[in-house]
Amino acid sequence: MKSDTGFAQALAIPANEIGVRLDRELSALSGVQCTDSAATEKLVRGLFSVRRRFGITRIGSLTRLDRAGVAVAQAVRPLSLSNAVSQGKGETLIEAAAGALMEALEGWAAEQVSHERIRIASARDLGEEIRALYAGCRVHDFDAGWDQLQLQWTDGYDIFTGRVLPVPLPLVDTIYTLPSPHPVAFPRSTRGLAAGQTLVSAITHAALEIIERSSIAGAKRYPRSFPEIRIDPARVGGPHSSRILTSLAAADLVAGIWLVPGDHDLPVFRCAVMESEAHQEIAPLPGEGFACDFTHDGAMAKALMEAAQARVTALAGAREDITRAAYPEWYDRVDLDTCRRSFRVPGNATTLPADSVGPTSGASKLDAVLQSLRRAGAQAALVVPLHSSTDPDIEIVRLVAPPLKDLIRG
Repeated sequence: MKSDTGFAQALAIPANEIGVRLDRELSALSGVQCTDSAATEKLVRGLFSVRRRFGITRIGSLTRLDRAGVAVAQAVRPLSLSNAVSQGKGETLIEAAAGALMEALEGWAAEQVSHERIRIASARDLGEEIRALYAGCRVHDFDAGWDQLQLQWTDGYDIFTGRVLPVPLPLVDTIYTLPSPHPVAFPRSTRGLAAGQTLVSAITHAALEIIERSSIAGAKRYPRSFPEIRIDPARVGGPHSSRILTSLAAADLVAGIWLVPGDHDLPVFRCAVMESEAHQEIAPLPGEGFACDFTHDGAMAKALMEAAQARVTALAGAREDITRAAYPEWYDRVDLDTCRRSFRVPGNATTLPADSVGPTSGASKLDAVLQSLRRAGAQAALVVPLHSSTDPDIEIVRLVAPPLKDLIRG
């Protein structure tokens, strides 16, 4: 990182050093409460000053495209090998900008895995343990001969066992070009790709996303294994989520809220936000958001903000993954009215129990999320380090937790 022009080389600590780094951080963080919000502005200023190192050419606010009261920012990285536009949301523009910048950096880092860290082998060559570990991660209905394909692999550190194990590169990188650099064997998504100011926060963020997406995937399987629980927005008592719901109502927007249970202890929410009859029509279809966090209030607030962000994403029209399906020439008004009424008067809705105080330190958060990964069925929690820097402090990792399923698996 000698220049602020062009692309920086992705610097990452070796996988076998992850355990030492984690122990060091956890010792320092034990009993220390997280202060992420206080450091957000400093982080944004630091990332903005070095944005050209990562190919980021523009950071902008999309907030005023809608009136939901949720700040939305976007970061543009034109030479991205996946989405060139990354977005972030928050209650303030600084929070939204931090999210957009961090997402852009995640994609950049996952494109930069050096050749020295890659080896080519088949799952069968690597032994029965590795073949069995990833068998459940395959693309749905993929041919049983997947374990004979010559795949690219890199090393990951398994937090559960303290071992370094091979991880399929298709589950790590974000080179989504055509033709793909990888044979069709595993689903391609950004699940478990996360950035943080510490290794602990990056891994925690990645694990929360894995639990969120695997829970939603479980709820969408048939027959339903994790039926969603409808929540009445009028009876939401959490301070953060209540504040967002009040802002949405003031903007003539209505929200649908579902709690998605799973085989773990963390709350996962699916939320949808759409226009009421009084709203000047600009994006009739509901925007949808998902989130997992340590409290019901925190998870619901994040899901509501993501649903509001989804509306702004459609309005901006800048992301490559927003297709023409988001802009139909004709809307089913009866269906929209039915959906709107169900949001206002949800049948069989319930009230959430009072929130307990969630973990407050980085160490306790990591412990809680790893326990939930185990309960959800993860057989490993493999950390693949992608980037590490001190100017500013950034750690980017990919967490792979086989055989948990993803949203795209259905």
